[in-house]
Amino acid sequence: MKKNILALGAIAMALTVTSCRESSDTLLPYDHNDYLSFGEGQSSFGGKYKIAWKALNQYYALWDYEMQNGLDWDAAYDTYYPQFAALDKRTEDNPVTDKELKALMDEAFGGLHDGHLTIGFSNHITGTKSVVVSPSTNRNLDREDFDISNKYKPNISKYYTLPANGEIELDEQGQPQTAFYSTEIGFLMDMFMNTKGMGYMWICDQIDKISELTLPTAEQIEKLNALKELKAKLSDEDLSYTDYNELAIRYAYLNVPGFDMINSGFEDDGLTVRYALLKGNIPYLHFSQFSLSTYIPDYGAAGLNQNDPNLDKHIEGIRNVWQAWFDAIQELGKAGKLGGVIIDLRGNIGGSTGDFPYALGALRPSGGMTVGKERFKRGTGRLDYSIPMPAVMDTYYDEHYVVDDEPIVLLTNCGSISMSEITSLGAKTLKNAKLIGKRTSGGICGLTGNEKNTLNYSGQVGEAGKTPVSCYCPTLALLTVDDKILEGVGVTPDIEVNFDVMQYETTGKDSQLDRALQYIRNGQ
Repeated sequence: MKKNILALGAIAMALTVTSCRESSDTLLPYDHNDYLSFGEGQSSFGGKYKIAWKALNQYYALWDYEMQNGLDWDAAYDTYYPQFAALDKRTEDNPVTDKELKALMDEAFGGLHDGHLTIGFSNHITGTKSVVVSPSTNRNLDREDFDISNKYKPNISKYYTLPANGEIELDEQGQPQTAFYSTEIGFLMDMFMNTKGMGYMWICDQIDKISELTLPTAEQIEKLNALKELKAKLSDEDLSYTDYNELAIRYAYLNVPGFDMINSGFEDDGLTVRYALLKGNIPYLHFSQFSLSTYIPDYGAAGLNQNDPNLDKHIEGIRNVWQAWFDAIQELGKAGKLGGVIIDLRGNIGGSTGDFPYALGALRPSGGMTVGKERFKRGTGRLDYSIPMPAVMDTYYDEHYVVDDEPIVLLTNCGSISMSEITSLGAKTLKNAKLIGKRTSGGICGLTGNEKNTLNYSGQVGEAGKTPVSCYCPTLALLTVDDKILEGVGVTPDIEVNFDVMQYETTGKDSQLDRALQYIRNGQ
């Protein structure tokens, strides 16, 4: 890749092609497919770049930060608009490929720091609806812990053996020991296919039993054929959850244990939650994304498919695991026996701010918690921003034990994104909290739906696959309590610890979790 030319002072050239960098005081309707905003990009690569440049010029929440990092947005236009416009002059014998388009987009937008930002251009030559680039992904690819964080899934079996059915184990004193539940579609299908005595294995056992009969009845032969047919269909490696659900309906009469429909809503809101009470009375919680508020409060599940026969089971499973963690903190804290608390945010991809009361906010007093500062776009000008205002997150509302003196540890890595990072900023404000692990991803700025655009002069641009240009960008900038922007950098842990892959694969021991336990138990 060429050296990025976005840096201020890195451009020294006399342009023979001049192009108009248009700016306007009019708030253009980038939140939907409007010809006024997107028409120029229907059949022109130069038009697509011009749309993206103008939209970001008006919407982007970090221009002062980008300038401090050496980016000159006007110079970028003068450099890259002619290059995109040149693609429009290519002949049919030399068509613009998706790979070429992506390479130029990577170069043109690679210097932007927002960790959520993705930019998509349609390729009207190849018919590809959206060629997408992500500056933060490219930036994080160079980190040594990137692959680890992407593949990481907590395994605390060396600390406690986790039951796979969501039930809660109790010790001799009635204390909850461990719990695990998942609504991830891949997990649910995997559990059906691989659990001995259930699901797929039950089908295999039934086939064997009926096949061994000397004189099976007509009904048994019919059942045998249906089971063989179902087994073959379930063995399809490309089986999707919709195919799976269709099979669950079609073969419901066979009464296969555990063969239930999966709510399609869990494809987006899939959630894995793990809890364990570790030695030393240390309640541990890991959850894969911030969607706890979909399940825990009564109002949260209203958006799920109420016709799903398994909905109550999924809600109960998530609630039971989280409640076990919360109750352990309450009981141990009130008894003066709480050793500390661990919240594992490694690999947590973020999600809803409404989850804060069920994670770090569950340890703090009711009434809210300031995690940093936030500001909004307040005009169409590039630097039209509001003053920074306190960023306050809700905390747990009912009366509860507040963890003020016992140590709190948040585990983080490169896969800790968005709400994981906002939560980490909150932990940085507490005297009894430490971040342990690796630096977070660097996608801290907040996003909301397009309906907020007219209020904040910012938000998403276009719709991927529908408009020639689409940008997924922040509505607001989030700063630390001392006014620093960490976008594209991430939150640095108080105690940096590498994840020892070799140790994890050979012994199952987790070097970062071990370090957290050491800190809680020894204070060092």
